[in-house]
Amino acid sequence: MTSPDTLDITLTPPPGGQILHQSDRATIIWGDCRDPDVIAQVPLDYDLLCTDPPYGVGWQSSRGKNFAKIEGDDGATDWPGVLRLWARRLRNSRHVYVFGYSSDELTEPLGLGPTAEIIWDKRAIGMGNLSMPWGPGHEVITFGVSNVNPKHGGKARQGGLTARMRQGSVIRVPRKNATAVTRHPTEKPWPLLAQLIESSTMRGDLVVDPCAGSGSTGVAAVLEGRRCFLVEVDRQYAELAVQRVQAAERLARQMEAS
Repeated sequence: MTSPDTLDITLTPPPGGQILHQSDRATIIWGDCRDPDVIAQVPLDYDLLCTDPPYGVGWQSSRGKNFAKIEGDDGATDWPGVLRLWARRLRNSRHVYVFGYSSDELTEPLGLGPTAEIIWDKRAIGMGNLSMPWGPGHEVITFGVSNVNPKHGGKARQGGLTARMRQGSVIRVPRKNATAVTRHPTEKPWPLLAQLIESSTMRGDLVVDPCAGSGSTGVAAVLEGRRCFLVEVDRQYAELAVQRVQAAERLARQMEAS
């Protein structure tokens, strides 16, 4: 029997997902990015794919944090194959940033042309394997240029459509220390994502993140004057993304009005 105080909340997103927030700057969907009906909602010819998919390593919480296991992080999902479906809707010769995967794993599935390896220097040493004398202090980000989509026509460029001048492949942005990680176990700092977004888009461009987590990509996009389309399968994180992006929208409007 269900008590009167029990909330009947569905934890699995409906087919096609559910739009939790939509404005002229952002769309946030609670949904499974592997769902074809969710993918079909992504605007065709968007401008940047920037995402941090599960790595398939079965992330475990630590230091007593009550984080749930990350959906899709059991190694059973072919994430490069999933992202291929998202990359097909990307505009010709635009850019892709994917955390945690090498270019060898992504070039063929995503149909990438030129690629590069970016190193995120976290300015701190992580836990890693404590039996080893070296602790992890960086993370790999694969940059790629979408190859020609025959459906769209045109010729692929070499990745020169950027808002900033050419720069080095090491980005130094401090990560949060363990005690400050309270929203999402693999949350990326938005200033890191802002550098990627600013380097590969112009103001008003649409940034897409199908594995949005707590919404850092959306926060960075909005604060950089871009638009965002986010999808997150975990209801708790999707709602958190809404809160953070809405706060970024308020700040962006204040900055534009000043």
